[in-house]
Amino acid sequence: MPGKRRKLDEATPTSSAQPLTARIDKPLSAIAAARLRAEAAAKAATIQETTLEPLAAPSSPPAEDLVSEYEESEAEPEPAPTKRSIKLCNWQSNPRDIFIENESELSINLDKNSTIALIGHFDFRVSRGAININGANIGAVTRDGQKAKTYRACVPATQPILKIRGLDSKNHVHFSSCKDPTPLAKLNPLYEDIWNTGSRGERRRTFGIITNSEDDPLERPIYPQSNPEEWLRAIEDCASETSTTLVTGSPDSGKSTFTRRLVNRYLTGMGRTKPAVPAVCFLDLDPSKPEYSPPGQISLTVVRELNLGPTFTHPTTPLRPSSEQNEMVRSHVIPRNLVNYQEYYRECIEDLYLAYKNLFSRDSALPLVVRTPTFLYTTQFPDLEQLLSRIKPEHIVHLGSMHAIDPPAAEKLQSLQTISKKHRSTLFEITAQTTTLPPLRSAEDTRAMTMQSYFHLSTLPAASTPSWTASPLTALRPWEFAYRSTSTHTQDIVGFLALTEPVPPSSLLHYLSGAVIHILQSSSAQIPTPYTSLPRTSKSQIPFFPPSERLGCTAPLDPRTTRVVCAALVRGFDVERGVVQVLVPGVMEDAMSGLKAERTVFAVGCVETPEWAYLEDAYAAQYEEEVGERKVGSSGPLPVWVESEDVVEGMGYLNTVRRVRKFITGEKDKGDEGKGK
Repeated sequence: MPGKRRKLDEATPTSSAQPLTARIDKPLSAIAAARLRAEAAAKAATIQETTLEPLAAPSSPPAEDLVSEYEESEAEPEPAPTKRSIKLCNWQSNPRDIFIENESELSINLDKNSTIALIGHFDFRVSRGAININGANIGAVTRDGQKAKTYRACVPATQPILKIRGLDSKNHVHFSSCKDPTPLAKLNPLYEDIWNTGSRGERRRTFGIITNSEDDPLERPIYPQSNPEEWLRAIEDCASETSTTLVTGSPDSGKSTFTRRLVNRYLTGMGRTKPAVPAVCFLDLDPSKPEYSPPGQISLTVVRELNLGPTFTHPTTPLRPSSEQNEMVRSHVIPRNLVNYQEYYRECIEDLYLAYKNLFSRDSALPLVVRTPTFLYTTQFPDLEQLLSRIKPEHIVHLGSMHAIDPPAAEKLQSLQTISKKHRSTLFEITAQTTTLPPLRSAEDTRAMTMQSYFHLSTLPAASTPSWTASPLTALRPWEFAYRSTSTHTQDIVGFLALTEPVPPSSLLHYLSGAVIHILQSSSAQIPTPYTSLPRTSKSQIPFFPPSERLGCTAPLDPRTTRVVCAALVRGFDVERGVVQVLVPGVMEDAMSGLKAERTVFAVGCVETPEWAYLEDAYAAQYEEEVGERKVGSSGPLPVWVESEDVVEGMGYLNTVRRVRKFITGEKDKGDEGKGK
């Protein structure tokens, strides 16, 4: 098979109800309070309906109240709200607490319960005492008497700023600069201005101290990672024993933050009260923002390394790890639209849970942390109830607003309470971690950053210091897969599996070109015999899995017989030779050599269109012009996905929105020929 897969030599209403004032002998539960509010609102609505008089027609305003468009434009604008400074830590720069401070290093003392906040990326080592960072307790000396090792932390402005807290009376910590973990700013503006931009010599360091949000020169919406007391108690209770913990809750409530802190606490222990565990099983059921894999997947991962950075700094997990690295046990691709694939999603969860049970049978000291997606709580709550009844976790953590709970949320809480009592689980009802500040990067932006980081990941050494390539993807030599047999080569893949609404065969080539796919190895019974006998498009002869008459869409492969190899990007098709070219991250190339043609399936429809990939060359050229590495106007031909400004301006009609689309849609009988560009 390696001979069949080769690289090319060149890269071509308001309620009137009054608040309750009666004395209550004991505090109301969240559910009871929600019921009282609902009853009061219903009563107020009834009173209003019976006493409301018909409204008179609105009268015209007096002439003197009318303001012309010009006068209104000249009126004084309302004063902007005063920017509030947010305190990030209680660090005070006393000379007695600073041992070393230069352009690359900082060595300090932290008193007990003192906190310091750093922004940027840095390596750190504890030489005396102990600290807490993102839930991890890190001391100067390990339990076996060895000196503590050096850790790397990545704290961009896109995430809540981590606090480092001293745990002993005196705590000496040494920080040092390190290389940019994701040097992709010249390829995507989303990576610009997310790290340290300090002053007074801190600019040269890759990290800087930031005590108040107003100290940020770029005025970014910086806020600290809060550590509510109820969070700390819940984490310590869950980590006090080897157990299963499931985390759920409302949107943007902090489920990811809680699970990271819980896993870190497991891996570092709690001093003398609870020793550290060498590994934690992490069952990640959120395909839109997974923690240890690129988007579009759910997975079971054995976590052995502390998590001290956002997902785009660790976008994948090694397939053949060392004893100190994280390990991806199993993963499954999940379609973006689950309307027709809910049963498949449940089957994938079951397969991953059985994989954990298999590991637990060999090592009963493996705790399990389950992170659930928001949609399981909001729109598919019966599936969440079924999942809880299946795995019977010892701890259920519910994150939400406990002060303004509505009736639907109260019903869900009551259901969780019933399930926890039935299975003798402990239910933690804790307040969500929210902020009123707009995020520096949206959820869609963060997914794009993670996917781009994944494709540029070149190495993932055992020392937990991965490296990235800053060259555009067009500099990569693509892999070639023959999708039909010719006189010179045999077919290398079974076909394309579109986990979407049915795609017309005439549009399949255009739909696939430039799309992110997932390369699968499967022995599912849905693969025909011979494997080359799938239906094909009429002109390009691309093999594809046809839609199921029962489902009305393409049926997914049996997750029990399927594993994910990696995600890849379709560079294009060579229709004359019957070859599809795909780009694979350098770190995943070793996984490509052992593929079996009769089991290789390309799945599409699990992630968003990779717009970032089409603009890399244009951004790189712009960057080179700005720094003087390229003369203006000498950039040569534009990339295939980019058009010049004058051409774009000539599209459409006057005063209409002009949209440049990647795919040809809505046009029938256009055929499927072309270069896929």
